[in-house]
Amino acid sequence: MLRLTLMYILFGVLMSFNGQSQSSAKKGPSGYSYYHPSKDKESWQRLNLLLSSTYLLVAKEGQGSPDSCLHAASRSLGLSTLPVLAEGIGDQELFEQSQWVDRHEPGVGIRLLSKATGRKHLQLLILLGSYYAFQPGHNKDSVGYFLHKAIAESRSLKEERLGRIALCLLGKIYVEKNDSKGDSIYNVLINQCRKAGDKETEARAYAYRGIYTSPTRATLLTKAADQQKAADLYHQLGNTEAEINILTDLGYMLVVTGQLKTANEVFLKALTLAEAINYPYIHYNTEALAMVNVYQSKFGEPLRYALQTIRVAESCRDSIGWGYFYSRMSHLYEMEGRWKESADMAQLAVKRFIADRNPTVYNALHPIVIYLSEQGRAKEAYNLALDAVKKVGIPQNISEKIFYCHTLSSCHLFMGNLDLAEMYAREMDSLETIAEGIRGPLRRTLINDQFAYIHFKRGQYRKSRELLKKRFATIFIAGRDLSSDLVAYRWLISIDSALGDKAAAVSHYEKYTQLLDSNFRITKIRQAEELQVMYETQEKENQITLLNEQATLQKANFKQAKLVKDLTLAGIAAVIIIAGLLYWQNRLKQKNAIVITHKNEQLQQLLTDREWLLKEIHHRVKNNLQIVMSLLNSQAVYINNDAAFTAIQDSKRRVYAMSLIHQKLYQSENIATIAMSEYINELVNHVQDSLDTRNRIVFTQNIESLDLDVSQAIPLGLIINESVVNAIKYAFPHDRKGMVSISLRHEGTDQLLLNISDNGIGLPADLDIMEHNSLGLDLVRGLAKQLKGRFNITSDNGLHVTIRFAVINKQISEEASDNL
Repeated sequence: MLRLTLMYILFGVLMSFNGQSQSSAKKGPSGYSYYHPSKDKESWQRLNLLLSSTYLLVAKEGQGSPDSCLHAASRSLGLSTLPVLAEGIGDQELFEQSQWVDRHEPGVGIRLLSKATGRKHLQLLILLGSYYAFQPGHNKDSVGYFLHKAIAESRSLKEERLGRIALCLLGKIYVEKNDSKGDSIYNVLINQCRKAGDKETEARAYAYRGIYTSPTRATLLTKAADQQKAADLYHQLGNTEAEINILTDLGYMLVVTGQLKTANEVFLKALTLAEAINYPYIHYNTEALAMVNVYQSKFGEPLRYALQTIRVAESCRDSIGWGYFYSRMSHLYEMEGRWKESADMAQLAVKRFIADRNPTVYNALHPIVIYLSEQGRAKEAYNLALDAVKKVGIPQNISEKIFYCHTLSSCHLFMGNLDLAEMYAREMDSLETIAEGIRGPLRRTLINDQFAYIHFKRGQYRKSRELLKKRFATIFIAGRDLSSDLVAYRWLISIDSALGDKAAAVSHYEKYTQLLDSNFRITKIRQAEELQVMYETQEKENQITLLNEQATLQKANFKQAKLVKDLTLAGIAAVIIIAGLLYWQNRLKQKNAIVITHKNEQLQQLLTDREWLLKEIHHRVKNNLQIVMSLLNSQAVYINNDAAFTAIQDSKRRVYAMSLIHQKLYQSENIATIAMSEYINELVNHVQDSLDTRNRIVFTQNIESLDLDVSQAIPLGLIINESVVNAIKYAFPHDRKGMVSISLRHEGTDQLLLNISDNGIGLPADLDIMEHNSLGLDLVRGLAKQLKGRFNITSDNGLHVTIRFAVINKQISEEASDNL
């Protein structure tokens, strides 16, 4: 017994040591090991969503809405929006019942509301109001209905804090609509919070008013003041995650108002707080610091922060900003005139933007256009731009349109197509005039320079010179772009020579040489700072290596000490065994119990490994199917035959239907079944996007909440894909409008009924459906047979496809088990 007691004590010490090792193994981003962000605690998930959505809004230069960016970030990160929508409610049971939020099925929430009473009823009212309040382009009446009821109900239930949360959400929808009622609501709410000592909701009120008030020249300073008050309150409360988020918003607001030094301090404070709590997703904080340091014309810091941004973003697999981050590095090289490095980094940005179908690609393309054109490869640069247009399309966002026009104007300028170059430059001018009313004349100099280069090519030297001179009379919020200034002086010298103005040519040449010398010195300073950064990085890596070696040595010493202790304990045990054989039987039983426990642990580990392996298989299958889709897409580029192109597109949609199944499986906790409501919704949306119905065809879905085995989900998905594609292509010719309805429901206890109907033109009257042969129809028939179902198709005021089949209830198929 003494030996067993000592062993238990030693085991406890070891477990304590291991626990400390595991907790210290993840110290900040440098020790980060990837896991899905949905495993994070709720406050980190909320911060991750808010930082990424704020960055998306900033990247779009405010031409969007915080709510649309929030939903885009949620989709990209694979995170639920619930931590943001339900902030302050704090009911775990409610969270577990709220999957309808991410499925966009508020009807489920309303049904739950009808059954709830008391505090649960009030919480659901607030959650429904929050759901509608955070929908892009929300309806003020829908939000107000739930929130006004919540506020009234909170008074009767004496739940004043929940009532204040509802009032805070109500204020949000008014300030977003530039309704003065929003300010009145927040003033009343802040007074209520101060009387009740509710600093948490008071901070949230300031934060919401500071974030969601529309940014205009008249509101920028008041927005910044509200955000600072919110940051101070969150700091007092010790709510570090909320403080990091609001400081980041405040920093961007200070940049817009030109307070760059203060903005830098705020961004640095947010980063310091994030590192203090070991928050791994610091790439948005370092990107903000890279940006503001560029604006302050600093040299070493932007590069260091930009490199750190890329490392962290890639390690945590957050691809939202990859294209922008690579583009930042390209811009830093471009500012030094290092066009080759700039073009190489821009290539990475372009690939990422094209993969994301992001129109920001045209901003990243410009360094490549300049680099190729100066090598006499202007036509190649133009073809790259056309390829981007083909793959991404023409942007709708004003800022992105400016870069689109700038890229094409530069291409035509270098190719000598001056009329086209001027046409795109005038379009840039019109767009910038609109954008200036929102964020000031940010790109006016870029446009003036473009017109100057066009005038020069036309021989209109005086016009060109006047426009270029404006560059040197402009105060840049982002500091001087030395490489662009050098280019402008070279043009001015050429203009002076063409006009015979020797005095101006000498003056401009002197300024050019001064700037060239300054640029040379700055480049050397930056290179020295880069070397310093590399040296400091190497030093830190050496320190980490040394610490790891010390830890290994300590571990070896610990093992040796453990061995000595084990030998001592074994000797004591031997003495005890010799002294009394009566204890033998008891020890034998205990050993057997340990063996059994160990076997159970091994079996549990095998089960865990098996589940992981299945998810990995589905992940790989999904990736392979994505490769097939990419190959089909690449093949389609080179096909001129319409029928072949259409066949490839149809094949891509079929592959996507199967790929989506495997994606759902490896993202789900249940590796055997598919949630059909969510799967069918995503599948139909993909078909709509790929065929571009432009809201001409309305899709209605009535899908029961049910999970199907993968062996049935795949053929069912392919049937729906074929039927929906057929309806879009043939049911509504000549751009007719129509409706396609999809229904999947139980018919009896173990039977399912799938019905896909449209109100289109139907089939020709003389067509024998049973004798008619086509790939799509044969495929649907074969898939229905695979489901062991009954297939029926009728043409009556449209086409109606009906399939009845029995449900298979199993978790993992026997074939999959045998393969493992």
